[in-house]
Amino acid sequence: RCMAVLDPIKVTLTNYEEAMAEGWPKTYDIQNSPTDPSLGSHTLSLEGPILYIDASDFRLEDHSTYYGLAPNKAVGLKYHGGNMICDKVIKEGEKVVALECHLDISGDRPKPKTYISWVPLEGCVHAEVRVYNDLFSVAEPTDLWEEELNPTSEIVYKDAKLDASVREVVQGGEAVDRWTSNLALQFERIGYFVVDYESHGYDPTTNTGLLVFNRTVSLKEEVFKKELTPAELAAIEARREQSKKDKANKEARMKLDPLSLFKEGEEYKGKYSKYNEETGVPTHAANGEPLSKSAMKKLEKDRKKFLNQKAKWEKANK
Repeated sequence: RCMAVLDPIKVTLTNYEEAMAEGWPKTYDIQNSPTDPSLGSHTLSLEGPILYIDASDFRLEDHSTYYGLAPNKAVGLKYHGGNMICDKVIKEGEKVVALECHLDISGDRPKPKTYISWVPLEGCVHAEVRVYNDLFSVAEPTDLWEEELNPTSEIVYKDAKLDASVREVVQGGEAVDRWTSNLALQFERIGYFVVDYESHGYDPTTNTGLLVFNRTVSLKEEVFKKELTPAELAAIEARREQSKKDKANKEARMKLDPLSLFKEGEEYKGKYSKYNEETGVPTHAANGEPLSKSAMKKLEKDRKKFLNQKAKWEKANK
């Protein structure tokens, strides 16, 4: 496995020399399998102030539901251990092309909410990466299947960056076959990828030639990298507000006197005119008509259900 950025943003660490002068390590040992040490490890080195992060890990505007990098916000660098804080954003038109950041390696630095992938400039492998998604935009295509094709079923990243450890496993002159499985790698936080037969002429010694990777399996974590639209953010806020409202309504309901349930409970208000003095169960409808035995029996079940709910709520909120 390796770290990869598919849509790279160049990052300059403005205090790199100072951080290294304080003795922060430049090389980091990474297990090839997070669960099986017997598969060995590889190293990743930060030998200079420039690295790449993925565009999906950066936003110009921060949000409470977003844990990635944003201006004046800190994130952790995976395996590095320090925090990276964005100080300056460089754009070409509307596109963010570079960032200036600084490292926080102080002993009392806050723990970041997330750790993002990164690829150092030195020795990085340039590759074309093809990400395949669902072919259709609906679960079950209809007769209008041509209109239901997913426009993002294939996304091609022409300038992806992979960390230098890839050069240790992609051998120069290795035959890449069209009909058999070729070398497969896990790109951390993205998925599993296989070398495509259209790769040609790659020389790991000089780091030249074309490498093409196709995604075969996605990772669950990729879901959390999706940039939310304003509508999705609004929906999240609406659900959060509704949850608060539901919680407040439940608390108010649980505080009701059982004898007042059918008088003050929202779903019962205004429906009844007379009640059993001992249980509070309604005996007459709002128009004065007596309730049937079956109707009162059902309301008695509602009363007992409420008593059980109230007892559980009071126990949980002692």
